Amino acid sequence: MSSQSNDYRVSPETMSDLESIAATCNVESARDIFQALSDDRRLTIMRLLGESELCVCDMVELFDIEYSKLSYHLKKLKEANLVEADREGNYVTYRPTEHGEDVIEIVRSMC
Repeated sequence: MSSQSNDYRVSPETMSDLESIAATCNVESARDIFQALSDDRRLTIMRLLGESELCVCDMVELFDIEYSKLSYHLKKLKEANLVEADREGNYVTYRPTEHGEDVIEIVRSMC
């Protein structure tokens, strides 16, 4: 990725650091998080989980949607490591992960 010229707008040391970052940076995890958050409903779920752990039955009421549709959204958030779930009998309760807490702080500051 190195350029043939040494005419950079940044110092050669900075350019070297940037080239190293570009060559080794794995953005897969960040991409998954941004894709999971690309839906308004999932952003709202994250915002609500910032206030309280929620049972699927509570979220179905809040969003007035079918379990299967809500399940899809929760699956996307779980795959991005933003939420985790506990099952107690028939009840599944969701809460944010550490990454989810970071996202919630950003979302909370905007709405």
